Amino acid sequence: MNNQKYPTDSAPPADSRWRELFAPVQTELEQTERLLMELVESQSPTVRDVVNYTVGSGGKRLRPALVLLCAQACGQCGGRAVRLAAAVELVHSGSLLHDDVFDGSERRRGTESAWRRFGTPATVLVGDFMAAAVYRHLCNDGDNDVMGILTDAVIEMCEAELLSLERGSEIDEASYLRIIAGKTAALFAASCQIGARAGGAGAPVQTALSAYGRNVGMAFQITDDLLDLYGDPDKLGKSVGQDQSRGLLTLAVIHAMDSDSGAGIARMVSDLAQGRGDAQTAARLAERVAQAGGRSYAESRAHRYAASARQHVEKLPACPGKQSLLSIPEEIVGRIT
Repeated sequence: MNNQKYPTDSAPPADSRWRELFAPVQTELEQTERLLMELVESQSPTVRDVVNYTVGSGGKRLRPALVLLCAQACGQCGGRAVRLAAAVELVHSGSLLHDDVFDGSERRRGTESAWRRFGTPATVLVGDFMAAAVYRHLCNDGDNDVMGILTDAVIEMCEAELLSLERGSEIDEASYLRIIAGKTAALFAASCQIGARAGGAGAPVQTALSAYGRNVGMAFQITDDLLDLYGDPDKLGKSVGQDQSRGLLTLAVIHAMDSDSGAGIARMVSDLAQGRGDAQTAARLAERVAQAGGRSYAESRAHRYAASARQHVEKLPACPGKQSLLSIPEEIVGRIT
């Protein structure tokens, strides 16, 4: 069996800061980690290899941490919250396997993407296996509302990816925001709502924490897209410039293309998408986007989503989980500063 794993110390921000934010639910996160591997046990050597290479190697675990922090902030962070946190992380892990195949991304967390190591068919099938394992697990939980929340999130994710494929480079700001609301923010929202439900919260608090998660997810994706333009690949543990090489327009670029220098920026984007550009072209594009105000505009939008997220948790009772929830949005947008 292949036991090589992704390193876990490459994803920003610094792991020590994530550990500090997740400290109120550290015990439950460790329980979640053990449960994750149990849920994807299989007789297939290929499943075992891919799961060990990806799920078993760790990561930030931001989404399961949000489940647990929301549960604690609502009063109960026990075994059920752990089980639901594991389900959310498996959905995320399976989606990453598929994303890297679709995007052609060759690196994930500092080493080869799974499809590069195990091939496309095996990687896609293991992603499907993870999805099936999630729903088997949720059937055992027996809460149809939780099943519905997570299913709706997965539907949003799929529809957003399809919209991205359909629109390609013909995308405006409204379409971009709709895409990231589905492909990223939907699972953040579901994580927080499920955590609130596991914590015993009523409908109003569930709704508030779902809105918190959606705003966190929007801030997260806008910042992630900025890092694709301005990030350090060694620190990120993954390739940069992927969006431009695939002809995908992100918020900073969309805004800059509406400026006086938009035509030149559009030409550079086209060159990169058609393989005519190189690293210098990508660097010039990032510089031109910043000069045209695209970077500052996208940063401002990310900070606005972060501030909106905080507003949705301010009325919760004081507790360590609440303090972490208040700090997470700013930590996310701080990755680009």
